[in-house]
Amino acid sequence: MQIFIRNRTGFLITRSILGLAEAGFIPGAMFTLSMWYTQKDITVRIAIFFFGMFGGTAVGPLIGAGLLKLDGKGGLWGWQWIFLGEAFLKIAHWWPFELTFSVVEGVWTVLVSIALLALLPGGPADGIPQDAEGTTHLDLSTGESSQPKIPMKVVWKTVTNFRKWPHFLATACVFATWSPLTTYTPSIMVSLGFSRISANALAAIGNFITLPVVLLFAWAGGKLRKWGFTVMTAQACYLIALIALRCIQPHVGTWSKFGLWTTANGLAVGYHPVHNAWIQVNSGSPEERSINMA
Repeated sequence: MQIFIRNRTGFLITRSILGLAEAGFIPGAMFTLSMWYTQKDITVRIAIFFFGMFGGTAVGPLIGAGLLKLDGKGGLWGWQWIFLGEAFLKIAHWWPFELTFSVVEGVWTVLVSIALLALLPGGPADGIPQDAEGTTHLDLSTGESSQPKIPMKVVWKTVTNFRKWPHFLATACVFATWSPLTTYTPSIMVSLGFSRISANALAAIGNFITLPVVLLFAWAGGKLRKWGFTVMTAQACYLIALIALRCIQPHVGTWSKFGLWTTANGLAVGYHPVHNAWIQVNSGSPEERSINMA
């Protein structure tokens, strides 16, 4: 619906609605995964889950580069084509209007959500699965199939547990840099002298690097069972990349600047799946784990 934005007020309203709609997805998905996999398995599974998010961030600029070429087609700006997800809008005399959808971006998301509603089991109680060796996958911490109700006293106790605050602060600090970085990387590339279409394509490279980085740290965390050490190592790598970007960028050429930005982008969230698993295994109950995820 963002293609219909005409002013700042419309932008703020649609973005607020989007934020409200998507806010519960990741903590809900993490809690669902924790009901199906053991501590040994959960870290890599979380990394695979985030492949969707990080992979989408990688593919998005490439799709955007293509969709920007439609600028002016069908009476729409290039950015409107991106939000529309290659849905073609033709308005003849204001009414009737014809909508023909191609399954990309926004439309694809809607289709996947319908498939999840139809196919995803509510929990292990709806049929506990077994892997190839016949091992039953149960709740992460309790070894039981449980879908608890969460009273407010548990919410308060979890949120006020100061030992968990470093987890929350670390996530806020990293995403406060990574989110705007990925959002504005195409604009950053334009400022370095690349065209809009080239900038979108180049922005995808750092996001693609994220995928093996995430999997590497997730594998290491699960293998070593040293979640804290792995998290801090991954965050240290990102911090070094940011310091190098800050110090070196003013003194190098265009392609070196591109390399610095791409490196920072690629290392930004390598810590995240391991960190997610770390706080899960340190939760004392399914109820606490659910609030920690949120």
